[in-house]
Order: sequence, then C-alpha cells, then structure tokens
Amino acid sequence: MDQLEELKQFTTERFRNHKAHPPRHALPDVPVKLRTQLNLFLPDHEMHAPVVWFEFKRWVDRTYRAYLKEAHGIGNVDELEVLARCIPVCYQKGMRAQPHYHHTGDHVLCLYLDCGNDRIPPQDRDRTVGDGELLLQDPRPMAGFPFWEKVRYIETSPGLVVLHPSRVWHETNPFNAPSGQRTLLVVTLRVASHNYTELYTRL
Repeated sequence: MDQLEELKQFTTERFRNHKAHPPRHALPDVPVKLRTQLNLFLPDHEMHAPVVWFEFKRWVDRTYRAYLKEAHGIGNVDELEVLARCIPVCYQKGMRAQPHYHHTGDHVLCLYLDCGNDRIPPQDRDRTVGDGELLLQDPRPMAGFPFWEKVRYIETSPGLVVLHPSRVWHETNPFNAPSGQRTLLVVTLRVASHNYTELYTRL
C-alpha cells in the first residue's frame, strides 16, 4: 500500500503538471481535443519519479512478457522488443471513461491506485448508475447474442491490475464515491520485434 501511495502521488503530480503545461504535438487535425497525449515513461517525467516508479516499470515488463508467453504461447518472450506508453488518469466525482479502444498498441495494462472513499458496496448499487466499474466488451458482432451478455463488469479497487487486448472496447461507469478521486496508470504496450516484423521495410 505504501508503494501504491507513492505511485499515486507521482501520478497526480504529473497529471496536474500536464494540465498546467500542455505540450505541443505534431498531430493531424482531428475533430476532438486530445487531452492526455503524454507518456510518463519519457525522461522529462521520469526525472521527477520516485524509486518505486522504476520498480513499477520493470514489473510491467515482466508481467507483459509472462502474459505473452501464457496467453499466446510465444516462446521467445525475453528476446522481444516492447514499446510502452504510460498515461496517468485522475477522475473527480461524476467523471468517466467513454467507450474506446487503444488503436496504437497490442495490449493495455491498468493499475488502479485509488478508487475513492466510502463507496456503496457493489451488491447495493444501482447498475444503471454504478461507481467506476470497468466495462469490457468483445467488439465482434453476434446477431443472435445480446450485447449485455457480452459485457463484463469489473469492480475496481486499489492494487487491481487488468491486462487485456487493446482491440477490446471498454469504458467505465461514472466515478461516484462521496470523496477522494479515482487514480490509475494506463500502460499501452506494443511488440516491436515479433518473429515476422523483420520481413518488412520502409517504403
């Protein structure tokens, strides 16, 4: 719990710093505001990080490689080059993550650092309101299978880790805890040196 608290403090500080000093990006014009285009694994952020941050970074690497070996049967996981981007998320009461998927990576890892105080127990909540639950849904259409049987509700708590394919549509119910904030680290992961990438070259 002490390590989670240190990570939470760093995450919150970097989130506030980003809000106060939004960087410029060479991104194409899009009709929505890109609010969280940053990566805490970059040196500009890591120079402010506590020691536990680098333990977290190594843990993400080990966990992802173990996942690739177990879930996908990849035998040479230690030889792979993995690219990662870490995004801080800090939600106040009433905020939520809208439905989305991560288009630039292979998998997404979320570590929940804080989920607010005095939350209503899951069994007593109104499902149409909720309180920060993570919702996952298989994106493949099935005409004879209702969508509500494809949705998975995941109760969040400090220390919870969720790792899933980036193509899976996900969102959250609004954060409704009476006090505190919902804080997590979202890591987008991409394998950059799989066994077949060397077959390609730049045009």
